[in-house]
Amino acid sequence: MITTTIDPRPRPGSTRSAAAAWVTILAGCVWMLTGGFGMLREEPEADATDAAPSMVSPQADAAIQMVVAMKSMTGADAIGAGLSSLDPLKSQGTLERLAFVIAARWMDDDQAAADAMDSVEAEHPADAMVRQVKACLAQAASIAPPGDGSTASLPEGVTRESLAPLGASAALLESMATGDASLGAQVAERATRIALAVVGFIGLAIVALVVGLVALIMLSVKAAGGAPMSRLAPTLLGHQGIHIELFAAWVAYEVVLGVVASNVDLAGLGTIGVITFQSLGLLALCWPIMRGMPWGELRRELGLTMGAGGLREVGWGVLAWCMAIPMVMVGFVISLILGWLLGGDLSNASHPLQEGLRSSSTLGIVIWYLVAAVVAPLLEEIVFRGGLYRGLRGGTSGLPLLASMVVSALLSSLVFAAIHPQGVLFVPILGALAMSFCLVRELRGSLVAPMVGHALNNGLIVTLNLVLLT
Repeated sequence: MITTTIDPRPRPGSTRSAAAAWVTILAGCVWMLTGGFGMLREEPEADATDAAPSMVSPQADAAIQMVVAMKSMTGADAIGAGLSSLDPLKSQGTLERLAFVIAARWMDDDQAAADAMDSVEAEHPADAMVRQVKACLAQAASIAPPGDGSTASLPEGVTRESLAPLGASAALLESMATGDASLGAQVAERATRIALAVVGFIGLAIVALVVGLVALIMLSVKAAGGAPMSRLAPTLLGHQGIHIELFAAWVAYEVVLGVVASNVDLAGLGTIGVITFQSLGLLALCWPIMRGMPWGELRRELGLTMGAGGLREVGWGVLAWCMAIPMVMVGFVISLILGWLLGGDLSNASHPLQEGLRSSSTLGIVIWYLVAAVVAPLLEEIVFRGGLYRGLRGGTSGLPLLASMVVSALLSSLVFAAIHPQGVLFVPILGALAMSFCLVRELRGSLVAPMVGHALNNGLIVTLNLVLLT
């Protein structure tokens, strides 16, 4: 009689291990959203006695320079140059409100400047920056207009360094207070370069939009005609959950890293040290191997192959970014509606990248490019499109193909968007971007195209922010 011994250990992808993985994922994501980082973390309520922010927000600084550029290029008045686009600044922080005051005076809308100044002064009468801006504007009203050749010193107690937190508005204020037109001209010249770069970026986005729409329409027509559209479906292995386990391993690592960071000053290690710790999230790849999956099989399952060839997959990566543009536009509309319902504003959203670029050296900027355009695409595509999306597709493989794709893409993209630090209003935008990466993952089977599209998107975003902020 032959006795069969049953191995009690969970098999890779078993129901029991998949359940444990989902518990880990749910608990970890809740932690990241509410305690570790993310959109639902509570911020301490601001108090009038709190120290003022160290710098005006990047969004406010960029918006003011765009208005200055409009005036410089067209000679338009305040209305024509779009001063009204700065109205949201009047309900933001003290520095943003003062920046609006300065911009309004620069645009010769004295009434708007006076009203905004009265409002911020009534709320913060003892604020040092408020007093300095008021003194500068008072002196500006008493001297000859900038450009007649005469100059004056800044009011007593005011220095260029003390005004620096106002960003580009500081130079405008100094120009008006001293009569030194060259300062304002420098701001206008730089703002014009920024505006031209933004126009170029918009032009590129329009071309990508057209290409992306055409590609999506052609794919839809082919799918409707019954053409096979999925290179991922043939590799699905039923309800195997090893991919979900990989994603759970990454989530667990992020939680551990967050806990360590809250108790140890990782920032003291420098940017490279922090990047190194984030990159170690790739150790999640060791989990399936430890569970008995051969590396060759894991690599194919995750899509870590060259697909139909390097150049072709890179081309599909560029196309992935193009197809993301119309999807992101739909997400943007949803975000606007969500902001209207929640009383939020997309212009208030920020990302650590912006402050990082504004305060970085040349080496720091290079490192930010490496983080955004190399580390993030590699890591996030492996764990999200290689792990989570692929695992969800396996778990929903009993559904019709389109239903399985949509459900898997929506769920994985929601998680992808939610754990990013931009906030709840950006979830539809980031989710739409992730949906395009899920689409090319399905179409190509390989992760090369999603990685290239992700890298292209992040690289362009870093470049645009670099132009706006440095």
